[in-house]
Amino acid sequence: MKRRHILAAAALVIALLAGGAWAFRERIVLSYLGSQIEKRTLAEQAAFIEPYIHVYAPETGAAPFPTIVQFHGCAGYKPAFMDGWAKIATQAGFRVLAVDSGAPRGFDRDAMLAKVCSGKKLIGQERAADIAAALSIVRARSDIDPDRLIVAGWSHGAWSLMDYLALSGAHRAPPALKGEAAPVDPAGVILFYPYCGAGSWSRLLRWRTKAEAIAFIAGEDSIVDADACRGMLDAIKRKGTSLELVYYPQADHAFDDAGNLGGDYAYLYSEEADRDSRVRYAAFLERIKAGR
Repeated sequence: MKRRHILAAAALVIALLAGGAWAFRERIVLSYLGSQIEKRTLAEQAAFIEPYIHVYAPETGAAPFPTIVQFHGCAGYKPAFMDGWAKIATQAGFRVLAVDSGAPRGFDRDAMLAKVCSGKKLIGQERAADIAAALSIVRARSDIDPDRLIVAGWSHGAWSLMDYLALSGAHRAPPALKGEAAPVDPAGVILFYPYCGAGSWSRLLRWRTKAEAIAFIAGEDSIVDADACRGMLDAIKRKGTSLELVYYPQADHAFDDAGNLGGDYAYLYSEEADRDSRVRYAAFLERIKAGR
């Protein structure tokens, strides 16, 4: 039996409001939850997360460098996993910033699993403030090319990126920010097995990004609903976003994490999907780097 985790606290509330005018009710609930979040200015949010950003230097090229900003899943920052993906980018001449969203909040791995993966804390729209802050940090650096900027997210990180794009498309700042925060439109967006269910702003608001996007979906995902994600991403694509959808019918959630081998979650790993996604990832980086 599949373990369908509802990653959004919002989804638990929305389920109680089942009935007519679903989208209207979902907006109301999400807006209410957003109003309860602790607020910071963009500068305060940047100062909040900056000590917990891991920076990787490019192995080739000269400044200003193309850059990718990485956002981990709900289980927390896994150094070996993030390092592996960062290495692909640094070898391609990218500077990499990998954001740890758990550490500034005092969440270790156990707390992330108990609070974030369960949807009790830090749902996508709240974490979207980390994305806005990270992009402001990146754009303030003189060694980075703002026209060749990519954001990449895994699972909860991908959900947060999608909420950031949806809110930006509606000219709305993430609800954890107070005051104006001009949205930054990246050149590229990479999504790995995102959560797309109730509580996701991308179900309700249109993306208006000019970015190229690629999304990797696991057909046998035991954590999120892959069919819901395919449907939502197809709709986003039909509305004008340049989005490549890569579907692995036999793969499960976290198919690219070889660190699970030998443990209780070894069954999640797929060598074939992992290898293919890394090739596609590198090719996507090269396209953005070349400005194609």
